[in-house]
Amino acid sequence: MITTASITKIEPQSIGAFINQDRYQELAQNFRNNFPGEVNQVTLSKSALKTVLHDATVSGIKFMNGLENANDPSSRMLVLIPGNYTSIGSLPNSVIKTDGFLTNEGNNISLEKTWQVLFNHVLNFKRIDAGANYTRINRGSFMGREILTELANQTEGDNLTYHFGYDVENNYPYKALIQSGINGSLIGDQSMPCPGSVGCPTVTTEEMCALTRITTNLAGGEAEGQLNVLRAFRDKLLQEKFSGVEIEKYYTISASLLEAIDKEQNQQVIFKGLYDKYIKTSLNSLAHNDEETAYTLFQEALEHLTKTYLYQ
Repeated sequence: MITTASITKIEPQSIGAFINQDRYQELAQNFRNNFPGEVNQVTLSKSALKTVLHDATVSGIKFMNGLENANDPSSRMLVLIPGNYTSIGSLPNSVIKTDGFLTNEGNNISLEKTWQVLFNHVLNFKRIDAGANYTRINRGSFMGREILTELANQTEGDNLTYHFGYDVENNYPYKALIQSGINGSLIGDQSMPCPGSVGCPTVTTEEMCALTRITTNLAGGEAEGQLNVLRAFRDKLLQEKFSGVEIEKYYTISASLLEAIDKEQNQQVIFKGLYDKYIKTSLNSLAHNDEETAYTLFQEALEHLTKTYLYQ
């Protein structure tokens, strides 16, 4: 059964801030200096912003970094993913709909293409900085509903300019900067594959990613060892044999999946079933060097979970 994954209806958030022109110029120039081969700005459609925010339950937008072609920095794009908060101090969950998302230019792209363009950004950044940890590469920035609505309502015409900035002090490249003529320029919060990455909130049990939380709850003292095996396999998926597209999908939807499952009355039964069918079986496959089976199980688990608990 496909259940509605409408994220908790709460008051709109006001993440993001107006900054003065000097700070804007500093961040934008830092990006240009440190990433000279990268596109440093894209056009952002005001109509696309308003379309994403039309749903009153959406708290804001994740402006996720993407590339049409991983080998072509000029193919830079943004994917506008609606987000919503579910607990204080957390980055927003993604609201996932089967018809996909809008881009910065207002075009619609499918879910499958979304995961690919997001991973293309990661591949491109790894070429820029080969030593960057995959889980610590900035995927984009989040801005809240209130400040984006103010921007849209007071801006004439349909085109805004979205600049990329670099906060050198905190090592945050691709920081969101939206040029505005009303109160200065907007700056966004950071978006990484949270929780557990640099720049993310403190992780509580409830905020762990799906895999970590399920394994921690069911494997007892063996949980950390099992998670280390799975993390090593994740890194191999990203770097070597298999495509990392599925990993980007997991990063994007994990928190939303957990929220949807938490609403089910038989949550612990669901967790136990997932652990036995997918996690434990994958660990057994990896113990026998059967990576193909482990990868297939990972794909099957994502497909099952999204269709059953997530897609709207």
